[in-house]
Amino acid sequence: MKAQPHIDLGTGYVQVSRLPFDQVFKLREWLPQTSFVRLNLADQVLEDCIQYSEYEYWFDFQYSGIHELEYEI
Repeated sequence: MKAQPHIDLGTGYVQVSRLPFDQVFKLREWLPQTSFVRLNLADQVLEDCIQYSEYEYWFDFQYSGIHELEYEI
């Protein structure tokens, strides 16, 4: 299932550690470390965020394609 973005200052982000385990594992393999950003929110700091556009691209063109092949007969 595709995650919904967290919107901050007009930009969408996802926190990688809050994604389903299989997505976390495969996304961390695919992404360069430089893609991760830190969000300083009013009440907390989120360390492992990426822009939603990167997540969405990965989900649509990398992750979904892998899962479609797994279920083919």
